[in-house]
Amino acid sequence: MEADIRRFLGLPVEPQAQWQGGIINFGDLGDGVLADSPMAEAQLALWVSCEAQVVHGNPAFDEEPFDLLFSQLLEFSASQNFDYRPALICVTDKALADQLNKLLANSGTSVSWDAEPDFWCEVKADMSEHMLGAVAAPSLVDTKCSPSQIREFAEAAAAFYRARLWQYLDDTDLLQIQTPKPPKYLKHLTVLGAGQREFGLGFYESPATHWDLRSQHLDMDSLETFSLTFTPVSEAIEEDVAFWNEHDLPLETGDAFPQFLFYSPMNTRAPKPKELEYVTIVLAALAQTTEDEIDSGQWSKQVSIQGKNKQCKILIPDLLNPPDRKEWIDRGMFPESRGNERHFGLVQALIKQNEGMDLDQLNELINSQLTGSIDDFDYPTETPFDRAENLCYAAIDTYGRRRIQLARQALQEDPTHTEATLLLAESTFDTSRKIELFSKAVEHGEAQCAELLETEVGRFWEFSETRPFLRAKYGLASALASDGQVNEAMTQLLDILRLNQNDNLGVRYEIIPLLLSQNKEKEAIEILNKYPEQTASWLYLKAQVEFRREGPIGRTAQKAIAAAIKFNPHVLELLMADHPPMMPEHYALGSPEEAAIVIEEQLGSWTESEGFVEWMLQRAAVLKQQENKRKRDRKRKLQAKKRKSKKSRK
Repeated sequence: MEADIRRFLGLPVEPQAQWQGGIINFGDLGDGVLADSPMAEAQLALWVSCEAQVVHGNPAFDEEPFDLLFSQLLEFSASQNFDYRPALICVTDKALADQLNKLLANSGTSVSWDAEPDFWCEVKADMSEHMLGAVAAPSLVDTKCSPSQIREFAEAAAAFYRARLWQYLDDTDLLQIQTPKPPKYLKHLTVLGAGQREFGLGFYESPATHWDLRSQHLDMDSLETFSLTFTPVSEAIEEDVAFWNEHDLPLETGDAFPQFLFYSPMNTRAPKPKELEYVTIVLAALAQTTEDEIDSGQWSKQVSIQGKNKQCKILIPDLLNPPDRKEWIDRGMFPESRGNERHFGLVQALIKQNEGMDLDQLNELINSQLTGSIDDFDYPTETPFDRAENLCYAAIDTYGRRRIQLARQALQEDPTHTEATLLLAESTFDTSRKIELFSKAVEHGEAQCAELLETEVGRFWEFSETRPFLRAKYGLASALASDGQVNEAMTQLLDILRLNQNDNLGVRYEIIPLLLSQNKEKEAIEILNKYPEQTASWLYLKAQVEFRREGPIGRTAQKAIAAAIKFNPHVLELLMADHPPMMPEHYALGSPEEAAIVIEEQLGSWTESEGFVEWMLQRAAVLKQQENKRKRDRKRKLQAKKRKSKKSRK
């Protein structure tokens, strides 16, 4: 410990830093839920850094409180790689504070005491809430569901996971169960997993509930709903895991433990026997479902439950009666901007056909021939390409399985159609298949843009026919990066910047994290300098690059993160939130919605830059303290000015 003490005392003092620490009895946490557990007698030394917003704590038995507190202080400093020590330490017990103050006397770090320091108490409350939630987690074992029912549920869940229907359906495909008669809240469902994050089934009482929730018109915390999710065994309900092990129940993988729960603002509960039987029937039926049956829009399956045959009839209403553009908009699903490109192409063609025409006459011609609703316009149908184009743009204006069906129909008309191949690639789950389809789309696009590749390099986006080709290269780059082929991905992205220097697709945001992953900070800086802009995405990327180049004490790095935080402070606020932010449909610069997008796009790269996230939080705390000091100083100066003015009047 002597070496650790010397290291700690050898660190420079950070005047704006404050750490808070104290001893917690485990038995007192969570309203005493651990009072009868073996951990009840343990003590926890809890340390928090106010400026870095990080926490450290370790339990111990039979150790003197001060020895535990001080040893964990040293461990906290070492484990977080702090290159400073705080000017102020606040301890929750006066006697312990006095002991620590004597030990650190004349070191530049002073010690005070406060029974309830704000940040420390907040962390302690979060720990208590977490323990309450963990202890109160509802278990299938505690319901009236029989062991045989739970076994059949486990078998059906494993079979469903094995079938991987998320390869064919996404969360815009709303399924309706006609038979058996659904219990409340279980009539409609979506298959989760197309985004490769959360796998399972989401249930809804009505289509309106689903669309309102998806468009964020409903607060998830106010909703009453069932959800079946597959989670790692380590995160599953302990009693259920024990039951699975004791009865040797099937589990497809260690990351696919099924949890079927009802959530409401008042409580979370396990399913009742009828609800578990119903979802078992649905899981078993879906596990037997084929891709062709899905495309038919309705199908039935017979499954055996508790020795009885049960019929399950499933519909996908949007395949039986496809919504038009207006209905999708009413649901909150706004058309993609690329859906306008076909019309833009016709405008470009008309301009080319009438080169030399007076500008006013040309505008009059465009208005007479090419204005009105996109839906009402008659597009050409003479060639296979024309027919494929019409089907492809119909696919762009819809979602889910219907998009795949229309894209395949387009390729039947024209097997070399770039955008249709691109749509299939975007809807494909398997990475190797994605790479194959995106590569085909790039080949088709390259052939179709052969003439422009000779004459218009640098300004490709100005020509509508090049855009599917550029998107195909972008999609291929993303798929290659996901497959670990980083250099190949960067080659595609750099080529897009060569072809289209204005970077309308925003590939610069993607290439910088890839360059950093290959330690190519110089190339990243070149791109940052080539495309200067004032957005949170760009400013936080710049801060990351400068941190990588200069380290945490570099002046350019500190200026860069200060500029990023000033432009959008919500990024770090959301980063520290209990739940990950939901991705918005729209955002304004400097808004929480922009911050959510920044976190979604950059968090993976941040965590790969060792110490960057902690450094951002630390700098944010320092900047906040500096701002507070400036405010206090301005207030004091103003008060002094007022006092001086009063004296002069006397």
